[in-house]
Amino acid sequence: MLAYYLHSLDPVIFRIYDNVGPRWYGLAYVLAFVSSYVVFLWLAKRGYADLPPQRVGDFITGCALFGVIVGGRLGYVFFYKPEMLREPLSILRVWEGGMSSHGGMFGLLAFTFYYAHRHKISWTNLGDNLVVTAPIGLFFGRCANFINGELYGRARESIRHSRRRMRLLMQCTAIQK
Repeated sequence: MLAYYLHSLDPVIFRIYDNVGPRWYGLAYVLAFVSSYVVFLWLAKRGYADLPPQRVGDFITGCALFGVIVGGRLGYVFFYKPEMLREPLSILRVWEGGMSSHGGMFGLLAFTFYYAHRHKISWTNLGDNLVVTAPIGLFFGRCANFINGELYGRARESIRHSRRRMRLLMQCTAIQK
């Protein structure tokens, strides 16, 4: 008997009406931004960040809005759906899906560079501190990917896989005799 996983998790946490309600992705973003704020504030209070603790909230909010969300959406448009550029208002339809993690990373880098330049703070120091907080966001994002059924891969049939199955079948038959 072959073992397999049947994905049946709902992307909506609870329904208010029909398909309207908070989603796991939204919760993942909120948890990522709040936990990043807490960790970055901890780093700033201990002197690891050049950013004063009073500015951590502004920086994380900017990173969240402009870096991760706008960068992630634009990354999706440029890397996966360039046809959306023909109808620019379709870029705003985020409820139809479409974010890219590498677009969010580029947006985060761009915003960090802009923020550091504007406030005359070391860009590399901000980056060093973001490297500590970014995996938290990636963790929550991957959890939401799993709940939405996006991490299972594609079904594939190839000669190599068929040969492996045949070899296993022959070994099992030989053992049973």
